Amino acid sequence: MRRLRFGLMLGVASTMLLAACGGGGTSNQAFDPTTITGTVRLSGWTSSPSEDKLLTDQVAAFEAKYPKIKVAYEPVPQDFTTKLKAQMAAGTEPDVFYVELGEAAGFMQKKVLLDLRPYMAKTSTNASDFAGPLLGAFKQGDGIYGIPKDFNTLALFYNKDMFKAAGVSEPTKDWTWQDLQTAAKKLTTGSVYGLMTPPDVARWAPFVYQNGGQVVSSDFSKSMLTDPATIEATKFYTSFQKDGSGTYPAKLGAGIGWAGDALAKGRAAMVMEGGWLIPFMGNYPAINWGAVELPRGKSQGNLFFTVGYSISARTKVPDASWLLLNYLTSLENQKVVLNSGFALPTRVALKDDPFFSAHPASAAIFSGYAYAKPFSWGIHTGKVNDAVNAALERILLGKQSVEDSLKQADKEVNDALAG
Repeated sequence: MRRLRFGLMLGVASTMLLAACGGGGTSNQAFDPTTITGTVRLSGWTSSPSEDKLLTDQVAAFEAKYPKIKVAYEPVPQDFTTKLKAQMAAGTEPDVFYVELGEAAGFMQKKVLLDLRPYMAKTSTNASDFAGPLLGAFKQGDGIYGIPKDFNTLALFYNKDMFKAAGVSEPTKDWTWQDLQTAAKKLTTGSVYGLMTPPDVARWAPFVYQNGGQVVSSDFSKSMLTDPATIEATKFYTSFQKDGSGTYPAKLGAGIGWAGDALAKGRAAMVMEGGWLIPFMGNYPAINWGAVELPRGKSQGNLFFTVGYSISARTKVPDASWLLLNYLTSLENQKVVLNSGFALPTRVALKDDPFFSAHPASAAIFSGYAYAKPFSWGIHTGKVNDAVNAALERILLGKQSVEDSLKQADKEVNDALAG
């Protein structure tokens, strides 16, 4: 999940969402998993050595449980989605593969993913086992085209020692925009900035939602970048750079490639990142850090990031592929991933796991899901992201006003959505 640099009310609300979307898992008549044979090609991107080993260990355990099924793991070090699309065009894609949230809508529209409902029924796997909005990202109509393997939201990570030295109380989940702004000014001193505000749609969008704005309309047909609430949120986000209490990594020079570096190397007191920052900070034991939910504006707001396992619609081994996917997203395996600290589980049954009481940073990230929206703007997500990122950069560099930059991006986004 570290590659995501750039979202739990799991009770009644999720159950209602899932009930409306179809349950899956209704019958397993005459299905004996032990008789299934075949070789399944599995592919995804590589991550840290520890996280990669976690997956290969799970694959080995699957092969031990189902000895008649072999798994050919095909990791891709770089540009995974580009390679996957090329394989799809050539008809050579793997059987089971990662699908990022921003790519799911496009893949479902092109009908290149297998509807999993008949296979979920065979193993009595219920849609209600998973958090509704996360699973919903891989649904089209009644069809289910992927199972979310894990997720993240954003939290406010901070340097405890810097807060103490500045005489500022540590942030809490009840912080407001005013609290964030006041603290950032007091924490800015010398070469240290109070807050990292990169030109990144994934760090900016939560403020838009917190202010009651939108990035695009709910049906993905129209840009909302010139909406007054979006403009106001953008002015707030970029105000840290303007008053000197915030900056972004590119301005901090060599060795600061992302906001996590700035926190780890003592150049920033606060950053907004996801769970991928937690193992990274383990490399910097001298930094005394904490994490809380993002501050609120008019309301709370956040993004959730998720990746799903999907199966090719052209697979020759659908049953074996489903057994692998089902195993990798099982309660047992998600609990292993949770305790590894790399990502958070998508299964509802783990929402009260003791892990969270012992790991407050993970608990803060998990809690953000209750009010988070998906980091996706439909099939044109990439183009929307590019337009907003460029607009934020123009503002932070002082090349355009907030209004003018968002007006330009608004046209670019509308052109993309119309295409």
